[in-house]
Amino acid sequence: MSADGSDEGDEFVAEYENATTADIIEEAEPSAATDETDDEGAVAGSFAPDVAVTPQAPTPENTLFVALGICLTILALADTVVGLSLVLVAAVLVAVALTTAVCYGVLVRTTPET
Repeated sequence: MSADGSDEGDEFVAEYENATTADIIEEAEPSAATDETDDEGAVAGSFAPDVAVTPQAPTPENTLFVALGICLTILALADTVVGLSLVLVAAVLVAVALTTAVCYGVLVRTTPET
């Protein structure tokens, strides 16, 4: 570099190597049996269970865990927006309990026996 800060004397030359046959990625030829099922791994929609899938009524344990998750989510969001109070917590618990009971009752009544 010269005294005035210019780069007249310095030259940068980029050097590179030509690609070799090992650097080239070749695409595999598609197989003739594309219509048949392949065992190449998990593909969306490719798993089919051997047994028939039948609807079942929700269990009380699962329903309780879903209701608990909904309560905690609503309370966490309410705490960030307006802050928690005893009245708000009670209102959320009652509202979620009533909604859960109604939904559970409807699903138990409308689910066919298996």
